[in-house]
Amino acid sequence: MAKTLEDLDKKTNSKVLAKAKANALSMLADMSLAEMRKARGIKQADMAHGLKIAQPNISQLENRQDLLLSTLDNYVRTLGGKLEIHAIFPDGQNVTIAYPLVDS
Repeated sequence: MAKTLEDLDKKTNSKVLAKAKANALSMLADMSLAEMRKARGIKQADMAHGLKIAQPNISQLENRQDLLLSTLDNYVRTLGGKLEIHAIFPDGQNVTIAYPLVDS
């Protein structure tokens, strides 16, 4: 007899589930801009329209090594998100840096 998903869930160790969830979140946290766009189901043409730039420029933007914060903010907003910046120090202190300075 086949086992139900509910039966498997009951037998699965909660520590294993927690670790799997942490690994999944970590993988999502380490996405490139292109991977993030694709994961959101948005095409380059749609990004180009939202950012008011030509479609070939999306690929260039996604492959840049250095972006202006305003460019990154616009990119994330076009995906429907909000850019947050954090400074993390060796002592564990995590400081949220206010950006943008003026909410638009």
